[in-house]
Amino acid sequence: MRARKGEWFSLVWDILDYYDPDSFCQHKAAPRFIYASEDSVQIESNLLNKYDRLRLVSIFITTVFVTEGHGVKVPTHYRIGEFMPGEKPTYDKWLAEYHNMTHEITEQIHYKEALQQQKVFLEHTAKIIRHDMHSGINTYLPRGLKGLLKNIPEKAISEYKIEGYIKMLEEGLRYTQKVYWGVHAFTNLLKEDVELKKEIKDLKIVLESYLANTAYKSKVTIENLVCLPVQETLFCIAMENLIKGGLQFNEKKDRWVKIFMESPNILCVQDNGIGLSKEQFMLFCKPYIRIENAKPKGLELNIAVAILEHHGFGVQPEKLEEGTIFRINLDVNRQHTLTMGD
Repeated sequence: MRARKGEWFSLVWDILDYYDPDSFCQHKAAPRFIYASEDSVQIESNLLNKYDRLRLVSIFITTVFVTEGHGVKVPTHYRIGEFMPGEKPTYDKWLAEYHNMTHEITEQIHYKEALQQQKVFLEHTAKIIRHDMHSGINTYLPRGLKGLLKNIPEKAISEYKIEGYIKMLEEGLRYTQKVYWGVHAFTNLLKEDVELKKEIKDLKIVLESYLANTAYKSKVTIENLVCLPVQETLFCIAMENLIKGGLQFNEKKDRWVKIFMESPNILCVQDNGIGLSKEQFMLFCKPYIRIENAKPKGLELNIAVAILEHHGFGVQPEKLEEGTIFRINLDVNRQHTLTMGD
């Protein structure tokens, strides 16, 4: 809940598990009032982490004070030790109506609960994709296609003119497997405290292989890069998103993207598009940000930056006279980084 410096809040807690003795201990110890010593976007965030066996039901923005016997003003209309916020609904209502006390159900709490439920749905979807679809995409379909090609005579393929259909099946299967492994890699990021499983790869080779079947491969030039530990699929998705942005937001007839090493630890993705400033980069990194007269770009850029940051890499854009250059700092892995030819 947003708070301005100097505001007081009264809290109402609920016990999540009535069979857990620790829940009652936390409920007894949980503060009923908090003070905003500075402006805050979410004043209750630290309390939610600390009192994990409780649910913060609501927050009272306190505007009425009483003076205790020692002369200090206390931000409450309740008598400590007698009753607390939420224990006497009629009294709460009276305060709200006659003492300008605003009662709000904290939006952030409900938002967090909704996000948690969405995460459950995503994890269930991930299990379906990872387990139920794996066999079909990576076992049955490849074996079936291989068996057909092995048993159909070449003469029959030529006679019935089905070479093109077979090629479509092969390319479609490769594309489906590529998408599957991309989804597989993304679902790993749903896990708590995830650590990417990285292997040392030649970045030039993996990028060329990943882009081999794309319609824009001829517009991308990849110079000799480095070998370093990455999660291959996710890294390629991040780079592809930067490439597609450079080609999509480009008014030139001859569009291009170049990937090269500026230094042993700086990987660059440069395009000759409309250009992206640092300010625009910060804005468009947010998901679903729309650019005028264009499709949503924010999601792809957001995903690219998030993946690179998961690897420990930093990303900095620079708007050029013609286009943009993204500098990806690989310094976090400098102890593993090998230049080609070493």
